[in-house]
Amino acid sequence: MDVSDFPPTAPADDPAHGEGDGLRRRRLAQGVLAVIGGVAVLAVLFVVLGPAAAWWVEHIDKVPLNGQGAVAGKERQEVLDNARGRLAGIAAGLLAAVAIFYTATNAASARRTAEASVRSSEAAHRAAEASERTTQAAFQSAEAAQETSRAAIRTAAATEQGVVTGRFTAAVDQLGSDKSAVQLGGVHALAGIASDFSSLRSTCIDVLCAYLRLPYDPDPGEDGDSESRKAYRAFREVRHTVIRLIGNYLRLPAEHPRSWQGHSFDFADVVFDGGDFHHAHFSGGTFNFRGAKFTGGTTNFRNAHFSGGTVDFGGAEFVGGTVDFAEAEFTSGAVDFLYAKFAGTVSFEGAKFVGSTINFKGAEFTSGGVEFNSAEFAGGKVDFQGANFTGSTINFLFAKFAGGRISFWLAEFASSNVCFPSVKFIGSTVDFWEADFTGGIVEFGGAHFSGGIVDFVEARFIGGTVGFRGARFAGGTLDFSRTLGDRPPSLATESLRGVLLPPNWALSPTQEEDL
Repeated sequence: MDVSDFPPTAPADDPAHGEGDGLRRRRLAQGVLAVIGGVAVLAVLFVVLGPAAAWWVEHIDKVPLNGQGAVAGKERQEVLDNARGRLAGIAAGLLAAVAIFYTATNAASARRTAEASVRSSEAAHRAAEASERTTQAAFQSAEAAQETSRAAIRTAAATEQGVVTGRFTAAVDQLGSDKSAVQLGGVHALAGIASDFSSLRSTCIDVLCAYLRLPYDPDPGEDGDSESRKAYRAFREVRHTVIRLIGNYLRLPAEHPRSWQGHSFDFADVVFDGGDFHHAHFSGGTFNFRGAKFTGGTTNFRNAHFSGGTVDFGGAEFVGGTVDFAEAEFTSGAVDFLYAKFAGTVSFEGAKFVGSTINFKGAEFTSGGVEFNSAEFAGGKVDFQGANFTGSTINFLFAKFAGGRISFWLAEFASSNVCFPSVKFIGSTVDFWEADFTGGIVEFGGAHFSGGIVDFVEARFIGGTVGFRGARFAGGTLDFSRTLGDRPPSLATESLRGVLLPPNWALSPTQEEDL
């Protein structure tokens, strides 16, 4: 049998326990006395009303009841009644005395019970006070323990902060070394601090970007001496490591604790002669490439995602090497190529411009090639306002313009090849307002114009070649009504019903019959 099956017992020296036992004993004694008293009363009544009365008459009153001279009859009864009356009075007095004694005993017992209750209440109160003091002491002890823990945390945090500050200072010192190996160590140290401590991430990113903004001498080429070429290659390795690490951390998902997404990067005036940003996510922050120069090598933005932030290539110069935005996605943000210069090879092949604002205002396409083959422009706005296409090849082969607005307002197409072959203009607004087609070749061969609006209002077709051979005009509005210059020859044999033409582009009866 388990000990827990037995009821708990109070300690032997517990005052409340002893008083309770005494009280029970007194109550038992009082009950016994009450029973005895009741029996005694009955016995007294029997004696008083019976033998005692006769005994009293014969021995106290000296009146014979038996034998010679005994009273009899009525007199005998009167004598006995008188004796009984006196005995009853005596018995009543005795009973009153017993009752008084019993009442006094009960009163004393009640007093002792009340006193015991008071003592028990006082003991409980003292026990409660002791328990409260114990609880308060435990609470104070817990508070002291918590304060000790907080102090330990503060001490650890201060120690950690000191360690991190020391690491950061050492990393910056390494980055400032004139030895490339030491600089590489500083780059990796800063990247490690940025990934481990989110509170210092922006600071470390700023330092790494500032390093890229430092003056960067161009490749001395084959004519340079061996020392200068070695120094150049070592310096370039450090820079490319910075770019590679930034790309690595921008490829991590946004929810990853070490991801650098959502932070801002300042690449203003940085010289890029290569670098890898493929699949990087430029989102939630500001990415400043304003005035950057892409001078050689391959800078890879393939499959990069530009969303929810601002990416600024304003005034950037793409003057050498290859910059690859193939299959990149530009969504729900702003990407600015304002007054950028394209004189190298830039590829937007298969890129998606969806719900975003892409600004090529005033951009100059002067040499090299820019490809938008199979690119998709859906929703949002793409603005080539005032762009100059001179001396370069711009290809939109199989591109698709669906929804949104694409503007070539005041764009100049001169001495370039700008090709829109097999492009689909579907449900979007494309305007060539006041665009100048003054030289080179602009080709819309096989393009499909359906739905939406394509507007050449006050565009100038003067010189050069503009071809629409094989273009299809179905639905929507294609407006040449205020176009200046001569009608492109390839429009003469195409189906032009529903196309708004200026008066000087009217078709001959023979051409009308051909339609």
